[in-house]
Amino acid sequence: MSLALQNSLKKNKPFIFSLNSKDIITFTIFIIAITLYKYGWHDMHHSLDQFQPEVHGALSQLPYDMLRTTMRLVIGMFFSFIFAITAGVAAAKNKHLERIILPFINIMESVPLLGFITFSTIIFINLFPNSVMGLEAASIFGVFTGQAWNMALVVYQTLRIVPQELQEAAQLFNLSPWQKFWRVEFPYTIPGLIWNAMVSQSAAWFAIVAAEIIPLSGKDMPLHGVGTFIQIALNNADVKMIIWAVLAIIINIMVFDQLFFRPLVRWSEKFKYESVKTHKHNTSWFYNVLSDTLLLKRIIRPIKNTAEVFVNGGRRYLSNRKRYALPKTLRLFSVISWYAIVLYFCTTWSYELWHYVPKNEILSMVPLMAKTTLRVLAAMLLSLVIGVPAGVWIGLSPRATRIAQPIIQIGSALPPNIFFPLVTIALMATSTSLNLWTIPLIMMGTTWYVLFNVIAGVTTLPQEMIELAKLFKLTGRTWWLRFMLPAIFPYILTGVISAAGGAWNSAICAELLQWGVSTVHTSGLGFYISKATIDNALPQAALGCVAMSVLVGLCIVFIWNPLYKLTERKYKIS
Repeated sequence: MSLALQNSLKKNKPFIFSLNSKDIITFTIFIIAITLYKYGWHDMHHSLDQFQPEVHGALSQLPYDMLRTTMRLVIGMFFSFIFAITAGVAAAKNKHLERIILPFINIMESVPLLGFITFSTIIFINLFPNSVMGLEAASIFGVFTGQAWNMALVVYQTLRIVPQELQEAAQLFNLSPWQKFWRVEFPYTIPGLIWNAMVSQSAAWFAIVAAEIIPLSGKDMPLHGVGTFIQIALNNADVKMIIWAVLAIIINIMVFDQLFFRPLVRWSEKFKYESVKTHKHNTSWFYNVLSDTLLLKRIIRPIKNTAEVFVNGGRRYLSNRKRYALPKTLRLFSVISWYAIVLYFCTTWSYELWHYVPKNEILSMVPLMAKTTLRVLAAMLLSLVIGVPAGVWIGLSPRATRIAQPIIQIGSALPPNIFFPLVTIALMATSTSLNLWTIPLIMMGTTWYVLFNVIAGVTTLPQEMIELAKLFKLTGRTWWLRFMLPAIFPYILTGVISAAGGAWNSAICAELLQWGVSTVHTSGLGFYISKATIDNALPQAALGCVAMSVLVGLCIVFIWNPLYKLTERKYKIS
């Protein structure tokens, strides 16, 4: 009989039910979460015939709207993690998959959210016939598209730059490829993935306003949610309701930060690659509570044992030295089949698009593409100038990181639409053109990506590298050019690529501002797509999305791919 069990029996308490105050706190939070989830989930399964699209945006509905939005964010985040790990690992481990997955992610990241919502609704309605879940799934997919691509990119990027010392250690301990992935490579991606999940959640908030009003059969189907609440307030020019919505978003983000992101960031620090002991950058009261719960420890113990068997169980049956591979002929056949399938689908979709889009408007896309590209480029450069120094300063200071993390999350999560009234009123009062104002509006959807990824890069730097920079007395320009910028360049690149996707979507909002019955717009590809969507001109909307995808494809070939190769060759910690 174990000593713990003996002590429990002496106190006349069943061993399995021994709890402490931390267990009670955790259990209470868990019960509240389950109750709210059950309440919201029930209303997501009504019949489509009983669906009432008249959502009035009453203040009394705001708590319920926030609950429904939170459920979509949580479900979208869950599927985003699955996709990010699956796609990121596949692209990093197989060059044939990489050639398809990486361009696909980069293009999808920049395809307008309005395009996703418009063309995906039919698919989900057919998957869930005569059910509100079809509309809910389309909305969740909109949230998914706002964050999954960024998270997949950071998994891919970190797997490609795993330090050489870790690779050699895996060989030294004779780890199999399976063990090497789970014990060395995947843990190395966790800190960056968690930080990128936070900025991706901010992108999901950006998508919420559009994703909760689903176009179906020529009319809008508004779902209960804070995004719909904000859009109704904008349509009614109701400043008071917008303020209430902002307060609700801030409260939601603070709860998310305390109960989800901050514990995850604190937990991820155990996977930070360094050999010099350093102070923890983040603290979390909820992480401490979970760490001290007796019941959770008993639940986690069998999970750990199962994970151990999952990672190491094969060593008992398979030789570490023996490598199992498909015959060469079969490998060649599978590669040819893969490219043939991809070519077939690309050819089919291209043929369908060519006969769907209005060909007489194709040439008119060129000047619109040029105008929007210049605005996006200017916003990206300014975001780098602001985001990199600020991110480095925050990342190097544990106190600044703790303070700035929730502030940045709140700022990045506020949909740019809520600032449109101020800009619209200012433009109408001063008779100023929207042309220059589009750049700061686009920056609202780009700067956060750069800032978050730079902070993630700095906080994951090995402490010995920072100490060596101090030892060699690197300062000023030398410190930036010889140490900091090369050290965090992979994270800057990931942030820039993610920011590019946010910039194209922000351009759609920034080139057409609506406040009540007042509308201000400027010429560009974003305005073209927005107007086509409002007018339910789907062929024109598809043409605009294709034009934007062409721009992204050019960026992939001439900018992102060369920078990826440069990162792997020159900016890898070793």
